[in-house]
Amino acid sequence: MSNNKQTSGGGEPSAEFTLDDVCNDAFQAYNAMFQTKQQHFAFLEILDNKQKNFNLSPTPADKQKLAEYLAQHDEQVKRFTKASIELKTNHPESHKQLFTYIGQMVENQPDSNTEH
Repeated sequence: MSNNKQTSGGGEPSAEFTLDDVCNDAFQAYNAMFQTKQQHFAFLEILDNKQKNFNLSPTPADKQKLAEYLAQHDEQVKRFTKASIELKTNHPESHKQLFTYIGQMVENQPDSNTEH
């Protein structure tokens, strides 16, 4: 079994860390979930700032775009959940390794308004 160094949005693990190749699908799903969450929250923050700073309510187009971002994130959550369950069922040690890696990334993530 070969190992690949993995990187994603968010922080990096504290030391050189590799994931088994069998983790790839679940890790890619995690990255997609993370990115869609960031996208959704960033747009939500824009709308909130428009409301606070200019007293502008979201337009119907804004509401539609926000709903699309949330739907995209929901799909990625489902994808990650499925990939994680499959990994845990078929490769329990790799599943532990993946979540250790994700935990280290979250720990080392720079301060942001968005938390896991």
